[in-house]
Amino acid sequence: MGIGADGWSGLDAERRAAVEAAEIILGGERHLAMLPDEIRAERRPLPTPLRDGLGQMTAFLKGKRVVVLASGDPLVAGIGTTLVEVFGGVDDVLPAISSVALARARMQWPAESVTVLRDHRDLPRHLSPENRVIVLSANSETPAEVARLLTDSGFGAST
Repeated sequence: MGIGADGWSGLDAERRAAVEAAEIILGGERHLAMLPDEIRAERRPLPTPLRDGLGQMTAFLKGKRVVVLASGDPLVAGIGTTLVEVFGGVDDVLPAISSVALARARMQWPAESVTVLRDHRDLPRHLSPENRVIVLSANSETPAEVARLLTDSGFGAST
């Protein structure tokens, strides 16, 4: 289920009901922290490494009402694709506006003019003047690593 940067307050009634009915909520630390204390479900951070960790959780999650929180649309460069592959499908996907859509809107970049990267290490091969790239952050270290890659590649003045 997608959750935006506005957190719990930005969820509509359908999404709030799904969270309130859950027995287990999986998500990144920041997603889990967006939920109010009144939510009684067990909160678990997503495993690392993700794919192997989810596979190991299959038996534990079976038969339980599980909600997985993700930024924006889970099926746009998100965890939704991984969940479908690991579990052979999911009951429901409730997207929010994706972080990519928000970034593109703020910069007024049409979707067809942007390369979206899930792995920042792929950035150097996409660097050229006027190329538009959105790099999704894996963790708190990613922005500094992206800045280093840009600088090392001669694009340190990029906006």
